[in-house]
Amino acid sequence: MPEIKYGEIKEKCIKILKNLGYTVNALHEGKENARIYREHGGEKFALADVDLVGIKKGSIQIIVTIEKDDAPKTVLGDVAVVDMANLCLARMPGSDRKMFPLNGVVLFIVTPASKERATIEMLRDSYDFMSGSLRDFIVTTEDEFEDELNEMELYVV
Repeated sequence: MPEIKYGEIKEKCIKILKNLGYTVNALHEGKENARIYREHGGEKFALADVDLVGIKKGSIQIIVTIEKDDAPKTVLGDVAVVDMANLCLARMPGSDRKMFPLNGVVLFIVTPASKERATIEMLRDSYDFMSGSLRDFIVTTEDEFEDELNEMELYVV
């Protein structure tokens, strides 16, 4: 994916999240990144950096990854890694970066690629959540991200 397109998509997603009242942690050229971990057997294992983390009501509620395609392997890789994670290194407003628990997050996979809706629905219907941190995942284009996020907000208690 060309860097300029990635940056445009990321900035658009940040603006939308902030407009809905989220504090946003973003991946910035290798510094101040939001990174997800799995704590297991007393150790913390880094699983992945994520593009954006949306924080509201004192907890991480949204994780956003920006991908160049929506191939099943890409989608399921992102979903499995976030579902497996149980900690996120992030910065809450007015604090230093530290580990925060992940619980009930929604993963948005944003892609400029044209979606094969039937394939994505099949993946969502077939994925067996691991009783991990992931509540749901949504694959969307940058143009539909705001609508998908607004729809999700209607169902959040």
